[in-house]
Amino acid sequence: MKNILSFSRVKPYYLCRSAFSTVLAAFIFFNIQGCSSGGNGNGPDPVTTVSSDNTLYSLTFNSEVNSGSGVTLSAYGVFGTNVVYVTVPEGADKTYLIPTVDINEKAKFYMDGNSAFSGVTATDFSKAVKLTVEAENGKRKDYYILVKNGNATIDKMVYNFMIKYSIPGMSCSVSKNEALTYSYGYGYANKDNHEMVYPNMLFRLASMSKQITTLCIMKLYEEGKIDLDRNVFGEGGYLADEFGDNMPDKAKRVTLRNLLQHTSGWISDPDPMFTGDGRFYGKSLHDRIAYVLDNVPQTYEPGAHYSYYNLGFGMVGRIIETITGEDYETYVKEVVALADCKDIHVGGDREHRRENEVVYYSQSGTDGYGNPMTVIEAAGGIIASSVELMRLMACIDYGTVVPDMFEKSTLDLMYTPCSVYPYYGLGWRVYHSAFKNWAAYHSGNLAGTATIWMRGYNGVSCALLANSRSYIDGFDDAQYTLLYDIEEHFK
Repeated sequence: MKNILSFSRVKPYYLCRSAFSTVLAAFIFFNIQGCSSGGNGNGPDPVTTVSSDNTLYSLTFNSEVNSGSGVTLSAYGVFGTNVVYVTVPEGADKTYLIPTVDINEKAKFYMDGNSAFSGVTATDFSKAVKLTVEAENGKRKDYYILVKNGNATIDKMVYNFMIKYSIPGMSCSVSKNEALTYSYGYGYANKDNHEMVYPNMLFRLASMSKQITTLCIMKLYEEGKIDLDRNVFGEGGYLADEFGDNMPDKAKRVTLRNLLQHTSGWISDPDPMFTGDGRFYGKSLHDRIAYVLDNVPQTYEPGAHYSYYNLGFGMVGRIIETITGEDYETYVKEVVALADCKDIHVGGDREHRRENEVVYYSQSGTDGYGNPMTVIEAAGGIIASSVELMRLMACIDYGTVVPDMFEKSTLDLMYTPCSVYPYYGLGWRVYHSAFKNWAAYHSGNLAGTATIWMRGYNGVSCALLANSRSYIDGFDDAQYTLLYDIEEHFK
């Protein structure tokens, strides 16, 4: 059987006999950072050096094949820092795997603190398992083995992305012809207790929340309760009662359509939704909108120029509340329930983390819990699982298997690009060259969060959610590429 992974400096490895007549083998090889030492051989009185080698060189899982078919199955594994990511074939029983461990001949190892024997001791890998290698001199090193079922081709791409950009955990769900085709979690939901990600876990969506907000607007549109071209501020405006009439005339000409298309004329300098400076810290959404109306003139005439503007969707959220008489989250739940989605919410801080929600990890000095979720809710505060997102996507994708929640004309309106910018509709990005012309998509980024989803052009849709966000150059392009490559695999 050929090696699945190899590196340039690998200790020779030989496959041990399986404890079973049929074998599930997952080969994982790591870079060698150290080696054992022996006598110096330079004099008549050689000195024996006690080995300090606690390196895990390779790992093999042996298991009875669940199907009893006698087919030999291979798997994929990769080493990231002290975490070993492993994919075993779908259907393999993770609760009973026997690791054959290659370590220094004078070392020993433990599984979750218990003495273990290579090729003999069975372990439950349905959760993260701590494998400790103890060198001859007593020095120990811990490795955490994270095993999941899945497709090695897909998972290899996800693992490499996670390792390169220091992402602790991800969730990926793919649907084809409106049926869930692939759905798995990767890595850690919570590094502190080594809790693994599962596909039903909730992630912050960041700017993917804007599509949820847009669906609320399209529902009100179909019910005849809103006019996209009605002004937002000033006399007769949606928010006239809240913000009065004392503002520049240009602000009074902003329509709901302008906000959904990012053509309000305002630019994100400053960005009142996410900037943590003294002007906005601790301020309510009302206060932030009022500040802009009083102090920030529009750079462009409404409808004349596209400029991505987060606060515009905060304004849309207030319109939803004004029209419905309900708080934003309550109405969101009513709308997504049309797609049988029951686990979509407005997020909170770490203290109010939901039981099935991941923890968010900051990079480059940012604060993953620095944004007030109830303030940014309509622009970036929703939490959901990748599974729920695929269920929702099946109801807004022009499909024929699952009934859409809107009329085709409403979907057309939502996905048609605006007249001044051919790559943005109502709350959705469109016409990305990599995704072909039919796709609609959107990404989301906050400190501690990176997300992207797509309604594919060939019946394949996908959502990728991560609980950290890298600031390494090229991260955003890599995220788009990963989504594209996964979508291509299933088309």
